[in-house]
Amino acid sequence: MQRHLRLSALVALLTLSACPPGDKPDDSGDTTPGDDTGETVGDAGAVEVLYLEDGPEDLDWSAEGDLLITTQYGGHVLSWTPGSKGTDTVERSIAGLEGIWVQGGERIWAAVSDGGMEGAVGWLEDSELVALATQVDDGTLFRSPRDVAIASDGTVVTVDATVGAIYRTDPDNGATSMQDVAISSPRRLLIVGETLWVGGGDGVYTMDVAGGELTRVDTREAWGLLEHEGRVLATNDDAKVFEVGGDSIGGAEIDRPGGMAVLDGTLYVSDLVGSYLWAMEP
Repeated sequence: MQRHLRLSALVALLTLSACPPGDKPDDSGDTTPGDDTGETVGDAGAVEVLYLEDGPEDLDWSAEGDLLITTQYGGHVLSWTPGSKGTDTVERSIAGLEGIWVQGGERIWAAVSDGGMEGAVGWLEDSELVALATQVDDGTLFRSPRDVAIASDGTVVTVDATVGAIYRTDPDNGATSMQDVAISSPRRLLIVGETLWVGGGDGVYTMDVAGGELTRVDTREAWGLLEHEGRVLATNDDAKVFEVGGDSIGGAEIDRPGGMAVLDGTLYVSDLVGSYLWAMEP
């Protein structure tokens, strides 16, 4: 999850030529944007702004305006002030750390997985996960939770890529309900108002945050989701950074764009197969 803060950050930007992608029919026969193969990438270029040896993954903002970055290896949460040359470690060695969501700029919620057998959702304190909900006895809950988001009423929403389900957990008592979803490898969540956005291997879907019917709004795979100025942006290997329901924006330089966060007109994007954090125009 990502928030908008107003701080100054100066980033050099590159440009590439582009033309818009085509459309692709979805399973119902309707036309929805997408064509995962050979899509033309938009003209907004990206530049490297930070090297991270363990690789960046998910992004969110702290109350102080620092960018919190989870790493692909080592289970770290790093804090970076835009424009600075290095990072500070906020939490360290949270085994299996996946997605994060910073509630109120302070509490860091996290989804944790051991690689597909069991997982948990909770918040971070020092180098510990304070688990709110974990795997149940029958082994169907939280096998591979990939992301977490907090609804306006405090409900903790988690997506599990292995089970193919959305979970909603009461923050007070840990009581959890499970909703199966017909999405290939659902992995990313975004809440905008009372709408839940879910990104997976076969597209981007929306539903009411409290539950209900899924609607596919884009057929393109999504590795990251972000709301910015009324638009929902997503990332994948082919379109790089693109508007859900619209064209690719750019980011051709990034091998596999993942998590995103925006600050004062600059979009920061993690590279899921590299070791750099990138910046570009949103």
